[in-house]
Amino acid sequence: MSVQYYLLDTNAVIEILRNPQGMVSRRLMENGGVSYCAISDITLYELYAGAYASQHVDNNVAAVDRLTEWLQVIPSSSAYKEAARQKVSLKADGQIIEVIDILIGCTAIVSGRVLVSANFKHLGRLKGIQITDWSV
Repeated sequence: MSVQYYLLDTNAVIEILRNPQGMVSRRLMENGGVSYCAISDITLYELYAGAYASQHVDNNVAAVDRLTEWLQVIPSSSAYKEAARQKVSLKADGQIIEVIDILIGCTAIVSGRVLVSANFKHLGRLKGIQITDWSV
């Protein structure tokens, strides 16, 4: 049996932070724990943006800081070429999604990881992506 690696989308990480005993956290542990998971630098940016916009800035920024101690951060620059190709393809098909989502999804594709996300509606439009939703 081969090992599966995962890229956590922003919504999955937020669920882990908000509910450490919840379904997403349990599924993370069932699937090998944090050593099999990573986030993209785009997700890290989105988490910091949310923390700075929150009512508890110091606590939330510190929580995001701690994430990088236990989760690998993959640079989205590894996916720029694939993301550009997919963006043009999506536009031609009239299926545009946000560039941030394209970058996160394509980071999963080029790194050979399954994307953990509750956003299948948009990210499922990317060719070659594997997605799983640990919140259900």
